[in-house]
Amino acid sequence: EEEVEEEEAEAASEASDASSAGAFKGKKSKAVAKTGGLDQYDIMLALGIPQEEIPKFTDPTFWLKYFPPLAVRDLQRLGVAVDWRRSFITTDINPYYDAFIRWQFLKLKDKYLANGKRQSIFSVTTDQPCADHDRAEGEGVNPQEYTLIKLRVKEVPSEWKADLGESEVFLVAATLRPETMYGQTNCFVLPDGEYGFFRMKNGEVFVCTKRSALNMCYQDIGELQEVSGGEKEPVCLLTKTGQELVGLPLQAPLASYDTVYALPMLTISMQKGTGIVTSVPAEAPDDYVCLMDWKKRANWREQYGVKEEWCEPFDVVEILSFPDSELGELGSASAPAICEQMKIESHKDKAKLAAAKKEVYQKGFYTGVMSVGPYAGTKVADAKPIIRQELIDQGLAVPYFEPESKVVARSGDECVVALCDQWYLKYSDEDWTQRVRNHVEGDFEMFNDSALNNLSYAVGWLGDWACSRTFGLGTQLPWDKQWLIESLSDSTIYMAYYTVAHLIQSSMMPGEGKDGGIAAEHLTEGVFDYVFCITDKPPADTAIPQDVLRKMRREFQFWYPVDLRCSGKDLIQNHLTMSLFNHAAVWDDSRFWPRSFFCNGHVMVDSEKMSKSKGNFLTLEECMDAYSADATRITCADSGDGLQDANFSRESCGKTILRLTTLQAWAEDAVSRLASMRSGPYTFLDEIFDNEITKCVNAAHEAYSKMMFSEALRAAWFDMENLRSQYSILTNSDVHADIVSRLLEVQMLILSPIAPHFCEHLWQSVLGKDTLIVRERWPTPQRDADLVLARKYELIQGTLRAFRLQLEKMKSPKKKKKAQAEPAAPAKPTRAVIFVAKSYKDWQVEVLKVLQQEQLSDDNEPLDKDFMKRVREADSIRSLPKPVSKQVMPFASFVMNKDVKARGKEALELELPFDEASMLQDLRDVIKLQLGVKELEIVDADKEHPMGLEQQREAAGPAKPQIAFLTDELAGAAA
Repeated sequence: EEEVEEEEAEAASEASDASSAGAFKGKKSKAVAKTGGLDQYDIMLALGIPQEEIPKFTDPTFWLKYFPPLAVRDLQRLGVAVDWRRSFITTDINPYYDAFIRWQFLKLKDKYLANGKRQSIFSVTTDQPCADHDRAEGEGVNPQEYTLIKLRVKEVPSEWKADLGESEVFLVAATLRPETMYGQTNCFVLPDGEYGFFRMKNGEVFVCTKRSALNMCYQDIGELQEVSGGEKEPVCLLTKTGQELVGLPLQAPLASYDTVYALPMLTISMQKGTGIVTSVPAEAPDDYVCLMDWKKRANWREQYGVKEEWCEPFDVVEILSFPDSELGELGSASAPAICEQMKIESHKDKAKLAAAKKEVYQKGFYTGVMSVGPYAGTKVADAKPIIRQELIDQGLAVPYFEPESKVVARSGDECVVALCDQWYLKYSDEDWTQRVRNHVEGDFEMFNDSALNNLSYAVGWLGDWACSRTFGLGTQLPWDKQWLIESLSDSTIYMAYYTVAHLIQSSMMPGEGKDGGIAAEHLTEGVFDYVFCITDKPPADTAIPQDVLRKMRREFQFWYPVDLRCSGKDLIQNHLTMSLFNHAAVWDDSRFWPRSFFCNGHVMVDSEKMSKSKGNFLTLEECMDAYSADATRITCADSGDGLQDANFSRESCGKTILRLTTLQAWAEDAVSRLASMRSGPYTFLDEIFDNEITKCVNAAHEAYSKMMFSEALRAAWFDMENLRSQYSILTNSDVHADIVSRLLEVQMLILSPIAPHFCEHLWQSVLGKDTLIVRERWPTPQRDADLVLARKYELIQGTLRAFRLQLEKMKSPKKKKKAQAEPAAPAKPTRAVIFVAKSYKDWQVEVLKVLQQEQLSDDNEPLDKDFMKRVREADSIRSLPKPVSKQVMPFASFVMNKDVKARGKEALELELPFDEASMLQDLRDVIKLQLGVKELEIVDADKEHPMGLEQQREAAGPAKPQIAFLTDELAGAAA
């Protein structure tokens, strides 16, 4: 299926339809919004589209014909394994898919679809609801419900009446807390804000911003008028600045004061609410501090023309109590108390006020109790809806909606909330929601805890979803053909269509090839019910042959349920959640519901968002032209896992090409020398590295299974490369032919999902295989990874690394200060003594036993940070002799912060599961060669050494051998 271009095609369709009606011109598209201002024409030129082709894109169907073949071309070149026979175009352009969507919605109709007026995010330009995929900005944003409080202007200035007539005038404030209106002392306006006097349908005049007035008009509150160009806007009778509103006497609903006044507030946002803010200083920290500013600051009052009598007489009115909350400690008026507690001195202190507001509002709503009015003693949460409805019923307030945050349609206009006649999916249905929730909370896999949490949350809050619109691309509702199904709602169970698409249509675009002998009109509800296992008997009246129906049904049964659906993290909140709901609606049997979703983040290039202006905008084709397909794939795999935005590094991609050529050169050389390499029984090192190869296979398999591709790449490439290098070093290039062969074959197999072209080339052209690597099975080791061998390799690597560092330190002593003579160059060590401890000292054993009781996090850190206190207070530790006890805490700290952090619980073992001294004896020659010494002595740390060397002997412990380097001079002196 090709959905990628559907949005752009729909944009073209909407532009064509709307512009033909004179609705809009020159608006930015979604693509323009994403590319920093380039218009659609320039973007197409930049993408390499011939100039003569561009005018054809005014036809929305041309988008669907032009881009999908290019997408297929690039994905094939990238090496994506796809059964292209199953590709298809969505929308009614494809009559087969159109029939499938009609069937789906007939399934939904009786139980999960409803029609009626509801508040919807709405594009004024296109004159229809704006669903998530129709937005350039604001996906996932829903309507927010407010209560519009009507503050009546008691004395309208005479000079305004010529424009306003005798209509009642109200300053209207949008609030989420109507139950607090008992505490009003004034209202606030923005001095330099522009306010309109807008005529409502009932003849009243509301004073507010033009943006909020437009929302009101589309909610059947305000009047719309047509202006030049065919556009519509609210009927505005008069315009004033906020400064001109200051001092207006107002009658505030439920307030204890007969008259309150409009005062300035310098921090009001004109992009949220109405621009009018009603003031409840008892429970709103912003309101309290601002009112205090006007009371205390005479210079401010003079500057803004605020009379003292407009603010000074108005004291805080207590309206809530908090009997069961710590807010009760602040008193009945929580805002003044918290402002004093946080030392907030001005209403310009936005950061502190935001923190204060969050604490007071949340706790006030959930723990507050009304202390005034007829509902005194009632919990705020219970009183709020009652008081709100009474205000509305008495004509003192109006229900009002606007988007939760800014929403911009692809047509370029900022969206409003409109009361629309709509078909909508009832995702709020409790039984439906619970069935989906049970599925998600069962064995459903999201590969990421954060993604699963987001999905669980979305299942609960998705709510009713407008699924229809009036024009664009899409399937008509079968029973109400004036409506089209919007692009998210018709893309929820299309995975089922994949299973039979190749049997129905022979090309992506119907009509371009010889279709499967099935006419679209033959795809009836009965046919789909049988094919998709809703019923067990095929329809008797179908024109489709029975054997074809059975074949289609077998295809569905083979492929379903969906084992894995990959998508973007931004679609968790809609598309993926809707997919689960729609599967649950169409198939009662949960065995047909999806089993897992994997979500990734967006892509950055060189740690920045892709942008034409920054020069880091890359198409897939450009990446492959510059770096090759496999280098692109490897860099993508290495760019990050999980929901975090991936970072495609062009520098890393360039270096990848060099690493690939280096690997190929080594492989060619190794294969040419296989016949001359050692054969026969394995040595200890051969067994070690054979085991490490098995570990890499297992690590890669686990990472692929968890969709952790950077981890898989590390195991399949970086770790295998390191094994190759270490094997050669530790064996002094005396490698076993079978180990080298296995390493090469295994690496090609486990790396091939990421770099298929390169691995295929080496598999056949270098390794001489006569099969395709993509048809090979995953390499299954003959035996499980040996954990003891793995511990031995880890100890060998760590020990040699520590010994080399100590040797370098000895060879390069610290430089003396300028005043001191430089010492002579140190003599080169010729001999070394390694001390090996079979067990810890008795007091160390007691410390380790205490530490073994500690619980560790996934990062191998103690969950309880106070673990040192328990070590100190343990009876076994307190009984230790004083000289020894001084060593306890440093030892415990080192073990937990260093050893356990690096190795986990195994660092607390009292003894090793193997003979450390014997292993090092077997590696004598390797160690001597690595360190460049002639003589090497491996001794028991429990026994005194003739040369003393007590510091090294005392420091040795299990898995921590210590070394002492000796020169000929030191060795001779000891002798």
